[in-house]
Amino acid sequence: MLKLLKSNNPVNYLLIFLIMSALWAYKFIEMPTAVDTGGMHSYFFRFLYEGALYQYIYTALAFMLAFAFACYASKVNFRYQIVESGYQLPSLFFALLTGSIINAQRCIPEMVGALFLALAVLRIFGMYNKHEDLPRSLDVGLMFGLSLIFAYKYIVLLPAIIVVVVIVKPLSWRDLFSMFVAMVFVVGVAFCLVWLYGDWDGLLSSIKSEALKMVIGEKYNYLNYFFELPVIFAALVSVLSLFVLKVFRKTAEMKYYHSMLFLMAYAGLFMLSPFSSNESVWLMYFPLCYLLSNIIVNSRRMFIQRIVFYGLIICIVVSQILQVMYFDMIF
Repeated sequence: MLKLLKSNNPVNYLLIFLIMSALWAYKFIEMPTAVDTGGMHSYFFRFLYEGALYQYIYTALAFMLAFAFACYASKVNFRYQIVESGYQLPSLFFALLTGSIINAQRCIPEMVGALFLALAVLRIFGMYNKHEDLPRSLDVGLMFGLSLIFAYKYIVLLPAIIVVVVIVKPLSWRDLFSMFVAMVFVVGVAFCLVWLYGDWDGLLSSIKSEALKMVIGEKYNYLNYFFELPVIFAALVSVLSLFVLKVFRKTAEMKYYHSMLFLMAYAGLFMLSPFSSNESVWLMYFPLCYLLSNIIVNSRRMFIQRIVFYGLIICIVVSQILQVMYFDMIF
């Protein structure tokens, strides 16, 4: 399978679709309702209902968005050579990682916000080695602003975005200012629309309650450590890859790798805090899919590649079995 996915074969996308379908099958068939784990609530997600039919719709919508982003991840990888000669590997790992937390396989603020954040980072990669690139800077601000609309707490990731910019390109205050202006513009327009709608108090109440809400009982449960086993495994091998990947073929590839590693570490710290929900694990999927691809491509030892690839699959299978057993008891 690794040889196929390291090739530039369109059949890979069909394989990725089948893998995602298998990993999302339980959510589609046996788990029509969501489990409350202290997930984020956004004023702009008020259309979400708890009925079983709506949950099927939200799961289908989430599946389509996740698969579309998985395909886009490979397209961007081909354009910017984030993982040189990686081809569809980022798509494969992103598809596998989406099977980690079954309860997160639905259209939720954490997911939509994480995907917009990922798009913002990928636009930053398009600015590599350019002193100023105002059009892309505006795009980054717009994407990050959209992320904040759906997931307010992702504002804490703003320093990570700035650090990624500093890693990828020469520092330009005009670029940073353009990003900030675009972000404020998107958020400001959203707030103005709510004010015109006449529900300003409802928006402020939503932001206040979300900002002060902490998730402790549902988050620091020993079961979650077993459920998130694939993400924990992927994060550990990504950190250990610092000692394995000592040679990069391009300076750009090294900078992309360091950016993803920093973003993963920053998102991981946010995930460990009581202010994030379990479903915020979507933040980890994006950097991990590229980091794991980097290990497969740049590791010279075949047994390391097999440990990473098949180790992740084993962790996902174990995690899925434990989650299915747990949710079967609930439903």
